[in-house]
Amino acid sequence: MTHLREKPQRVKHRRGGLITIEERPEDLVERKHRRLGLAGASWVAILPLLVVGCAAAAEAGREAESHGKPLVIWLDAACRGKIGFVRIPAGTFRMGSETEDDNEKPVHEVTLTKDYWMQTTEVTQAQWAAVMGTNPSHFKGDDRPVESVSWEDCQVFIRKLNESKLKEAGSKTFGLPTEAEWEYACRAGSTGKWCFGDHEWCFGDAKSKLWEYAWLDANSDYQTHPGGQKKPNGWGLYDMHGNVWEWCGDWHGPYSVSRVKDPTGPSSGEFRVIRGGDWISSSWDSRSAYRGFLEPAVRGGRVGLRLVLR
Repeated sequence: MTHLREKPQRVKHRRGGLITIEERPEDLVERKHRRLGLAGASWVAILPLLVVGCAAAAEAGREAESHGKPLVIWLDAACRGKIGFVRIPAGTFRMGSETEDDNEKPVHEVTLTKDYWMQTTEVTQAQWAAVMGTNPSHFKGDDRPVESVSWEDCQVFIRKLNESKLKEAGSKTFGLPTEAEWEYACRAGSTGKWCFGDHEWCFGDAKSKLWEYAWLDANSDYQTHPGGQKKPNGWGLYDMHGNVWEWCGDWHGPYSVSRVKDPTGPSSGEFRVIRGGDWISSSWDSRSAYRGFLEPAVRGGRVGLRLVLR
């Protein structure tokens, strides 16, 4: 299978999670505008129906909880680039959701038995270039998330990081989060559709609550944005909803029907998991439980990564 394709991949969004990755992001935007009757427009926000009753959304303004001093990894001896991490505490949560999407069922109890560190933002183009010497991204900008990277590219990036023996990392190693680690960190102790609760809109709101946390199709101007511009979740992680999809380490497969500890997904498969939604995703696709998946060799302007240290 080649890395680059002349036509988009298949898509089965609502009933399967296989994500379309366009060779040219502008083609995807133009096609979406045509469906909305807005060909030629540069930006549009479609106002959804207001959701009445927002008791759960009261948590939206909470500050990021303290999980100890953040860990900063310098990428070279001259301190010209760094990656910030926060400690994610071991714990138990309920993974998945009882929605119309069978891909997210069944809801099951997951225990992560060890603390780990997760990057506060998605890997930026400057961070990628500092390690790899190149920047493959469609939307250029040092502080924007790197994209147009395959799962296989990410493995090369991670291997180089680990071979660098960076001082601040100590005995810990870099990797992609497991799907369970990703959802647990995204939820940050919450149980709703998004990290702030169940209600995207409240009666009387002038804008979506979700827009305070996420770059999506309705507010992104159809492009990526520098990390850290939106609100973080309760554990200090930015852009867990939207901006770019994030590769996980797991092969995609059905969930367990029973309690599990430290799951890592199937031993083999056809697709790798991606999570979080991106700059042209709907609010539905950005939910904490939403599961996307993609062939590991595919690159496109919608998918990047976020690191963990274990």
